Amino acid sequence: MAQDKVIIRFSQVSFAYNDKKVILDEADFNVRRNSIVTIMGQNGAGKSTIFKLLLGQLKPQSGKIHLEPGTRIGIAEQMVPTELLELDIVSYFRRAIPDKTHGIERDIVRVFKAVGLEIPLDKLVRELSGGQKARLLLASALITNPDILLLDEPTNNLDAEGIEKLTVFLMSYTKTCIVISHDSDFLNCFTDGVLNLDSHTHKVEQFLGNYYDVLEE
Repeated sequence: MAQDKVIIRFSQVSFAYNDKKVILDEADFNVRRNSIVTIMGQNGAGKSTIFKLLLGQLKPQSGKIHLEPGTRIGIAEQMVPTELLELDIVSYFRRAIPDKTHGIERDIVRVFKAVGLEIPLDKLVRELSGGQKARLLLASALITNPDILLLDEPTNNLDAEGIEKLTVFLMSYTKTCIVISHDSDFLNCFTDGVLNLDSHTHKVEQFLGNYYDVLEE
């Protein structure tokens, strides 16, 4: 993993939805700046919950989540919300950066190039294919220039070509990224380390190395 300073630290973080659904029990782990980390665990172990804690959508019952001051977090959602399907591309991106009054088209073209998407900017979101929407969601996260990029099952709606383009993108990505995915071949191409959520102990085990190295451990 890149020997940069820590950008995320969970210190004895506990979270439960209720008495019968404990997710984290005094979990400790950290993520270093400019690393790409995979979160793995059984369904319901709390992978998406960690994203919600990072975004501030949930609050831990105890412990501390430390982020570098001023850290921007962007998330590529799994699906485009229904109410946004009738927007054209430019209007869709204006929601992500409402303060940008000039030059947004140039920014859109830049992030489209990064994710391998070529579509007219006056096209409606509902007219896009599943793979195009998946890349649109990634581009929407990137256009905010986040310090930490969160990807939740990013290959779900991508064909083989789309997965290949996303893999190439992540292999050259220079900022911090945390990925939730079950696609082991995809993950193994770029992962610096793995956070494994143990659904029995509710702890987070931290491993260094690529995905297959961690599976062997």
